[in-house]
Amino acid sequence: MKRILIALAIVAASAAALSTPARAAGPAQCGDVLFVGAAGSGESGMGAEVTAVYSALKANAKGRTVTAYALPYRAAPVLPTMIYPGVGAFMESLIGGEGTLNTFLFDRARQCPGERLVLAGFSQGAMVIHRSMQILGSLVTDRIDGIVLIGDGDRLPGDDGQMLGSAGSRAKGVGQWYPQFSLANGQKLGAIGGRVFSLCNALDIVCDHQPALYNPASTLGRVMIGIGTAVHLSYRLGPQLADLGAKAAAKLRKDALVAYRPSGRAGFVSYVTGFTCPVVSSGYVLVVTRGAGQGPSEGFTDPYNGLFSNGARVASAENVAPGTYPATVSCEASTDPNVRTGGRSLATYTFTQTVTTTKPLLGVNPAAARPGQTLTVTDGGGCGAYPTPAQSVSVAVHDAIRGGKPIVEVNAPVNPAGRWDAVRLTLPAEYGVGGWHVSASCGAASGDGPDQSYQPYPSVTVAAG
Repeated sequence: MKRILIALAIVAASAAALSTPARAAGPAQCGDVLFVGAAGSGESGMGAEVTAVYSALKANAKGRTVTAYALPYRAAPVLPTMIYPGVGAFMESLIGGEGTLNTFLFDRARQCPGERLVLAGFSQGAMVIHRSMQILGSLVTDRIDGIVLIGDGDRLPGDDGQMLGSAGSRAKGVGQWYPQFSLANGQKLGAIGGRVFSLCNALDIVCDHQPALYNPASTLGRVMIGIGTAVHLSYRLGPQLADLGAKAAAKLRKDALVAYRPSGRAGFVSYVTGFTCPVVSSGYVLVVTRGAGQGPSEGFTDPYNGLFSNGARVASAENVAPGTYPATVSCEASTDPNVRTGGRSLATYTFTQTVTTTKPLLGVNPAAARPGQTLTVTDGGGCGAYPTPAQSVSVAVHDAIRGGKPIVEVNAPVNPAGRWDAVRLTLPAEYGVGGWHVSASCGAASGDGPDQSYQPYPSVTVAAG
């Protein structure tokens, strides 16, 4: 009988390995963080345990958009598949799930180069992920920030990663006890172990398997099988899964999206870097930004090309009330290089903008002026919060009729409190028949870095004197 079971397992494994895994369609658009969940045996969707981890991850991933994806594999139930002759069906499910996951991750890495990944699996789903991580290369694993394994049947004593739960690092999964059936390779996770959280509680029949204890031939063994099964199914009842989600959230790469000037007075403009738009086979990709207080029709659009691929400006509305708001940078497919057409979203990145107070004002004296006169411009609100120490204010005067480039422009330093001293500008004689427009904007004092954020002041009109 044992030989028959071994042969059947090997035949099933070989058949699954030689077949072409089905290509699983993931979420339609790329995003900030994708959570891939693999259900346990007999579960549907992501399963209760993995869903609990996802909920906790999403709650703790501040300023990040997390999308869930349930790996579409069979997740064959333990009974009757683990009773002869069903073991072959179980191995088909396990190895088929691994193949589906590998194919999906490779495809997703090509489609969504800027998306970060978190993987989580329970029981058979944990084994699927465990085996996938042992063979995938850096093209995929470099994009994975966290891996959560719950009740992993491939748990290896002393393996790389954080071994959590009451079973401790000594626990050995059922697959490692019977490699001739499970085809477990017994190898450690290696470098990716630094991103692995493996949870196993003592007496769990799957991840803390003890053959002498779970002997169905004895009364005690049958009792212990019941206890071990109950332990395996009890993770959803306590706080451990929420803790795993929080730990995985802490692993999310912090530099995936960088927002310069994330807060300021109403009307401030953040500059965001660290996002990547997917490529399209035809047409163009546009970057559409929407800041605090902006409606869907108020997005600002730039072409995604050599000029705009390194960052995007995200403006808050000038009339928005103080508070904290979500802001987005979206990549959209378009048939026009400069105009949104169709609006098919390819990827969306989210961060938080905080509006501290209402829009700043300029004080201008006199209110009516002749050419040759001197205007005094004063700070009526301040440049607001700024994450780097040095910024300056640029004050400019435009001809009210001609517009175009400033006819007078002066830069002045801004103190650490975000305020600046009065600026005086002399109006040129050849302009100003119809009056002047005075504007000001605070920005980084040095243009050497990537920061292109700014805090504008609403312009003020000075009548012709």
